[in-house]
Amino acid sequence: MKSSGLVKERLGNKLVISMYKESACSHCNNCSDSAKIANTFTFITDRDDVNIGDIITFEMEDNQVFKAAMIVYIFPLIFMFLGYFLGSKLGFSEGKNIGMSFMSLVVAFIGIFVYDKKIVKHKIEKSVKIIDIERK
Repeated sequence: MKSSGLVKERLGNKLVISMYKESACSHCNNCSDSAKIANTFTFITDRDDVNIGDIITFEMEDNQVFKAAMIVYIFPLIFMFLGYFLGSKLGFSEGKNIGMSFMSLVVAFIGIFVYDKKIVKHKIEKSVKIIDIERK
């Protein structure tokens, strides 16, 4: 997956990038620059020719993007269904089964949050490659 962004900060070998929105309207000049920024992203690079203010194009491995999407979209649904069926096996009423499914959904979101902060951030930082640098 290719993306581009503005280099906001350089901390040793880490770059802090404000990523541009990836849509057809993000490249026109009719709206302000702040409306074109999607979010901030940090990654590790071994390139010394990147400076603050440069616009870079970078690529992330597709399997990392696919894995992240699966975890964020599928994992909570699976937990929600498992919570419902676990409540059903324990003999809970319909209302308690639904409550159990939502409790398991919250547990899934907490698990994803912890997994993202502890593991994923370091893996993604290493799988980003800079393709192009535009000087401002």
